[in-house]
Amino acid sequence: MSFISRELFCLLAPLESLRSSDIKGITSIEELKKAKLDDHLSQYCLGEYKPAIITDNLFSFFRFTDKQAYLIIIDKQSDSNSELGRYNFYGLLDTYGKGKIVASCTTLSTEKIKKSINLTNVIITQGQAFILELCQFHTDYDESQDWWMRDPIYEIILSSYQDSNNDGIGDIQGLRQRLDYIQSLGMKTIWLTPIYPSPWKDYGYDISNFCDIDSRFGTLDDFRELIKDLHSRHMRIIIDFVPNHTANTHLWFQAALRNDPNYIDYYIWHEGKNNGKDLPTNWVGASGQHMWTYSPERKMYYLHQFLDSQPDLNFRNEKVMEEMKKILRFWLDMGVDGFRADAVRHLIENDQFRDEPLSKNAKDSDPEVMYDAYEHTETADQPGSYVLVRRWRKFFDEYAYENNRDYIFLATEAYAQDIKKVMEHFALNREELGSDVSINFLITYYLDKEDDEKHGLALDKQLSEWHSNLPDHAWSNWCLGSHDSRRIATRLPQKELIDGFYMLLLLQSGTALVYYGDEIGMFDRPFKLEHREEFLDITAFNYGDKHAEEKTRDCQRTPMQWTDQLPYAGFTSGTSKPYLPLSDTWHEVNVEQQEKATRSHLKLFQQLVKLRQQSPFYGGNQKKVISTKELYAFIRWLDTNVFLIVINMNKIGQNPVTTDFMKLLKYKDKELLGEIVARSCNVLDDSPNGKEGNQINLNKLILQSSEAIVVKLQASAHDIPFCRP
Repeated sequence: MSFISRELFCLLAPLESLRSSDIKGITSIEELKKAKLDDHLSQYCLGEYKPAIITDNLFSFFRFTDKQAYLIIIDKQSDSNSELGRYNFYGLLDTYGKGKIVASCTTLSTEKIKKSINLTNVIITQGQAFILELCQFHTDYDESQDWWMRDPIYEIILSSYQDSNNDGIGDIQGLRQRLDYIQSLGMKTIWLTPIYPSPWKDYGYDISNFCDIDSRFGTLDDFRELIKDLHSRHMRIIIDFVPNHTANTHLWFQAALRNDPNYIDYYIWHEGKNNGKDLPTNWVGASGQHMWTYSPERKMYYLHQFLDSQPDLNFRNEKVMEEMKKILRFWLDMGVDGFRADAVRHLIENDQFRDEPLSKNAKDSDPEVMYDAYEHTETADQPGSYVLVRRWRKFFDEYAYENNRDYIFLATEAYAQDIKKVMEHFALNREELGSDVSINFLITYYLDKEDDEKHGLALDKQLSEWHSNLPDHAWSNWCLGSHDSRRIATRLPQKELIDGFYMLLLLQSGTALVYYGDEIGMFDRPFKLEHREEFLDITAFNYGDKHAEEKTRDCQRTPMQWTDQLPYAGFTSGTSKPYLPLSDTWHEVNVEQQEKATRSHLKLFQQLVKLRQQSPFYGGNQKKVISTKELYAFIRWLDTNVFLIVINMNKIGQNPVTTDFMKLLKYKDKELLGEIVARSCNVLDDSPNGKEGNQINLNKLILQSSEAIVVKLQASAHDIPFCRP
């Protein structure tokens, strides 16, 4: 690829469309009028022109026809000390998601020329100019950049997955034993909840050392071997990053208690009101306690948004931010591929220390212990929290560039009911980038409803809220549950509906986050006060015995159910009891039985994971077709590939639902046919929808209660008016 002057790339834009500010720092319009476009560049001056991202440092635009599209990117900077730039062009032109360099102002290696660039992550250095020939996500999959977008991410609580040394606690070696199974699911990325040394007052989210492995799980060498195993399988690993607080046993906090001037300001302190007799504010935290605890050593109160054993870090102290970067660098140097940043809405508090008002929507909540009794105007979703996320994103980009690393992933967890606050974690704009995945909990909020409110219209409201608020430049994501919410199989009004919800999770546009055990439909295990000794989640008792059974998170964190064999379903050999009791359904719901069955939740799940890797599920278009109380349906398409996903939301025993999808899709030919691609386990083999490959007429589609199907339409998107803009 020969050298081309940076100024000449500007000639690919129509001169009459240019402003002098567009090309300031590169050239002038007068100079461009004198210049001549060379033969190599002229082939890209075609079709229509559309500006892309134009800033003080960047000029970029598209040239495109119906069949070809190019993105021209020109960096305006001339200062050799200028910062690395990262931009997100995804969503600016149709569904294009990738590009390959076909012309450049600098000499590029063969590797860079062959390598496709993900439009969500275009890195530009000072003075660069190049042309990208654009393509769809699915046509040029590049594992180094796209790994977090196409394939689901599998969340694992290590202590609950597989015990290898018979102490009743899952561990790293146990996880290594189960990598074949994880691969069989189609999972290429695992996400581990905290694995750091911890007193375990909060399942390891109270961390006493951010740069080591808790001995109950193994050693750093064990973890290195796990990373080696995963990478040899072309798999990835992300780990929980818990920046909001430490354990009270952490060396930093212990030093602060001793009034060590180097560490006092690592935490947040207040003298209190009324000469220390009263708490500084009325703030109540997310773990059923007031946010202030008195320290007799320092004769001051320290802040903790969670348990009193989890003192909050002070991110107004730049030294704390530097400590976090050291921690992140430690794990990146070891080979970790990304992080899920925990509790990011709690990172910063208003330093005016004003009381928070009671919530108008929580009349029955006890203001002494209930977090939702308040409007958290002073302690959640503060502007500084979003700044921290963007700074971490920038740190990851710089680390990846400097160390020639594959893309480093960042997800953020913000349990906020206000969707706009969740969206802010993605990015301010296409230049100020933040989280890759600001986790979408809207389906879990839907599952919080009473059973008679869990219908198609209510589901549509949640899904539509996400779609309508998602920024154009953001990549979507979906989850059905997590370590902090009850399992979906327990919360559905009809357990058979889980297959339809797999389709929602895996076939909508965006990254799918899967909680271990949900692939087999695991159920919660109830914890009762009469067996108080079984509780591990001590947080539940902060709310009083009245609420302990409801508040405990132990229910959804029970050990993985591998077999129906005594004594402990294959999780541990039986020398020691599991650290948490197994769910009561392990005899009927387990991996071994579902692998042997002709049809099962597990086998459908695996089938859908394979399907989502293809067009149009990876990067194509999506649109809701119909939502009623009884039915929810959406369509995915790209070019000739069109798929219809239909879910009957009714409980078993209600009348079947008949729908004319030919009319809904505005199809004008005599008939619209489709082929069954996937079906829920409760679809009978002898029904019209009962076998993959069956051809059905969509002018009279009949679905029984709680059934769900995926249909490939025998028509191109160009022939279906519903699919047109």
